[in-house]
Formats: sequence, structure tokens, C-alpha cells
Amino acid sequence: MRTIPIYLSLAVLLVLVLASGCGTVAAVRAMRKGESSLGLSAGGPVARIVGMDIPFPYAVARYRYGLSDRAGLYAGGHLTAAGLGLVGIDAGLSYQFIQPQGWVPAVGASAGLTAFVKPGGEDAVFPGFDLVASYLLGRRYLVYFGSQSMFELNDRPYVVLAPFVGAEIRLGRSFSLDLETKWYAPGEETKPRNVDYKLPIGGKGAIGFVLGAGYSFGGWHE
Repeated sequence: MRTIPIYLSLAVLLVLVLASGCGTVAAVRAMRKGESSLGLSAGGPVARIVGMDIPFPYAVARYRYGLSDRAGLYAGGHLTAAGLGLVGIDAGLSYQFIQPQGWVPAVGASAGLTAFVKPGGEDAVFPGFDLVASYLLGRRYLVYFGSQSMFELNDRPYVVLAPFVGAEIRLGRSFSLDLETKWYAPGEETKPRNVDYKLPIGGKGAIGFVLGAGYSFGGWHE
């Protein structure tokens, strides 16, 4: 396959250095058929940015739609990339293959593509796959855990992981907030890197945080 153009190096940095964890997880639980939602999230690995140790401010907006009570689709726009002159989008399908029952969590997966396009130039496309399990606690809290992954197929094929744990709280019938903690690139050495990551684990990857807000047209999780 062809080498990624040099003017797309920023897109590669934003995706692979952030270890595929662009925004919050695309789909934690299945929606009911015909329902939809909008979400906005921002965050990334904690790094030294403009003299402060803060999560990388990578923002993503996403739309979800329930194709059935188990399957759905999603599409997102990468706002930080747009601010840097790149068109960044992602889209895919999700499916909840285990329904919650007692101590058995709901388990689902999402598969899709993330693409970055330089207007008037070429593009870079990265397949991704997420696996997530979740527990609904009462009528207001959802806790979840799993892993995101993104696949680099251009120069030398490899996969970058981002295990995570997260929690979502319901604020009203349709509005919710969520926070994820991720271990970005646990299989990669933290240094040397162009980005000064501040929270590695055993010299591997970097810990980060992503905050999100969502609005569901049809109500929250059952």
C-alpha cells in the first residue's frame, strides 16, 4: 500500500499517537429501534500543552441511530482536526450481542472507519473496532469498560489499543454526561515521543481522560 503523504502526518499523529481513542466510545449500549442521539466529547492523554499538564483537547461530535433494538449505526465529525484544516470523519455499525441479566453485563461491539482528508490532497483511512461491557445501576448510572482499537495498514500493519473504564450519569429524561479514563497505547514505549506524556504506566503509553455529553431523542437506557 502507498506511504501516507507527509502533509497527512498531523492526521496520523492525532489518530495513532492518541491511540485510536478519539472521543468517547461510539456505542456503549444499543438504542431502541428508530431512536437517535447526539453526543459531543473532548479529551485525550494527559500531556504537557502550553505549559500545563492537561488532557489533549481532541473534540468529536457523533450521531447515532437505532436500526433495531440491538443494532445501530453512528457517524462522527472530528472538530479538532477541522480546526487544523483537515476533514476528519468516522462511521460504523454497532451490535449488542449479549443482553444484561443479573450479574451478566450487556456486551456489544462497534466496527467502522476513521478517515482524514486534506482538501485538495489525499486521504488516510484507519479501520477500528471497539468492545464494551456495561452495567446499568438503578435508573441514573451506567458503568462500562472495554477496549478501543485502531489498525494502521499503510507502512507496516499493526494495531493500537486503548483499554478504558467509564461512567455515565443521567441528568433528566434525555440528557447525560460521561467520563472515560483510558490507557492509550499500553503496548508502546512512552518515550521518546514528540508529545510529552505525563501519566505513563511502567513506561508504557499514557493515561488520559475524555469528558462527553449526550442527548437522546427518545429517552435514556432502559
